Amino acid sequence: MRVTERTSWEGRSALMTWLPEYWPGSGETVTQVSGVCLTGEGLIVLVSGDGHDWSLPGGKPEDGEMWEETLRREVAEEACADVLNCELMGAQKVEGLTPQPYFQLRFWVRVRLNSFSPLFEKRHRRAVSPEEYGRVLSWGSGAIGQALLRQALEIERRWRGG
Repeated sequence: MRVTERTSWEGRSALMTWLPEYWPGSGETVTQVSGVCLTGEGLIVLVSGDGHDWSLPGGKPEDGEMWEETLRREVAEEACADVLNCELMGAQKVEGLTPQPYFQLRFWVRVRLNSFSPLFEKRHRRAVSPEEYGRVLSWGSGAIGQALLRQALEIERRWRGG
């Protein structure tokens, strides 16, 4: 289900629209690829640079990199985890921060956690229950955050065969 919410980013107003199952076209800009990463125990992996502001593992695609390659690289770098399986859930369209809208792709991801040895900007990792997700992730309790969680948990149920 399409969800829209207005938010503020660095003092500027932005309109965010969650577009489930959306795949951006060749002329559209993708600035971020991230995932709702679930462990075998059903916990959601979050990362942080400071231990206070948490985010989903992900980042910017490098030149020539396919989106799934970006996801795998960023999850390995930021969360010290291996991607076992993933599925594109859709895209978040961001309007108002740049002259042209851009997209942030969101994946459901099943991961295996490795020993946490951060080498990049993310210095902290934690795994939270779906119930904690909205309290720990600053935007997790919003309309888009909850839509992502519902969709990721539905894919997880389907993937587990239930």
